[in-house]
Amino acid sequence: MIYNSLNDIADRFDVFLFDAYGVFWEGNGFYKNSRETMENLVKKGKIVVVISNTTALGPDIRQSYAKRGLFEHKEYNYMITSGDLLRSHLVAGDLSFKSCSEPLKYYVIGLPHYKAFANTKYLQVETPEEADFVYCGVPFVFPSDVAAYPQYADLYWPVHQDENGKIDIWDTLTEKPFEKIVNKAVELNLPVLNANPDFTAREGHPLVPNSESVFVVRNGTIAEMFRQRGAEVYEFGKPHANIYDYTFHLLENEGIRINKKRTCMIGDTVRTDVKGAMVAGVAPVLCVKTGVTAEDIANGESLENLCNSEKIDIKQIIKINAVGGL
Repeated sequence: MIYNSLNDIADRFDVFLFDAYGVFWEGNGFYKNSRETMENLVKKGKIVVVISNTTALGPDIRQSYAKRGLFEHKEYNYMITSGDLLRSHLVAGDLSFKSCSEPLKYYVIGLPHYKAFANTKYLQVETPEEADFVYCGVPFVFPSDVAAYPQYADLYWPVHQDENGKIDIWDTLTEKPFEKIVNKAVELNLPVLNANPDFTAREGHPLVPNSESVFVVRNGTIAEMFRQRGAEVYEFGKPHANIYDYTFHLLENEGIRINKKRTCMIGDTVRTDVKGAMVAGVAPVLCVKTGVTAEDIANGESLENLCNSEKIDIKQIIKINAVGGL
């Protein structure tokens, strides 16, 4: 059975954990009635928590969504990111890998994350040869990458322009520009740290006139490249238990008692959101007409196969068309 909207099952739960992209945010805007549905939950006294796989820190992501029209204490009660969890460990200085128990120096693939690492003992270096580990930043490509891999020019989407109006950062629809540096880091036997396990994200690109949102490569894809080559990869965020433990601890410190039988996780992916819900022991609610799963199904994949690939019983999933219905 597929329910039309989250409203159809809302009475079953007291705590609602929301993914963001593909659930209420589409890349260029909010899905129809998603904000209204979230607001109604808050008005009814439900606890609405956004758990986002993003390296951005909570204050920054809350501010970003407020500019888009999603507000704390109105459409949600709490917003927690995998970047927050990363930051907590960096401040504590307790990162440890099997191959390097006390790492200090890190090499960044993609965009550096200065706020997360600020005022910690960890030092960014310029070459992988100097590093103790690799950090997976947001996999943007830069002018040097565009010059080195012109064959993928049609797969680059402008993200940022400098003060002269020249494009200097691009999103990419392919991971190919990162293969060389990934192979180099693997040769050096460097462990890998990642704080966004999502393979892709649907993003809108305002620098491309009249463009629709598209699925672009995200940090999880780069981490997966390392895994496939035998590297040690440590991740923060869904589907791993660490982000749920962190969330539940914060809520309990706020005086919110968690009854997992009355808690659900609403997402758009089987690999991160559904699997994460199962790991956390809460009910998985999957949007099948929005986000990643909708795209997979549109491309000929079946939900059964998606579940089988993650060893998940499809019968355990509560399926809805969309948060606000269709």
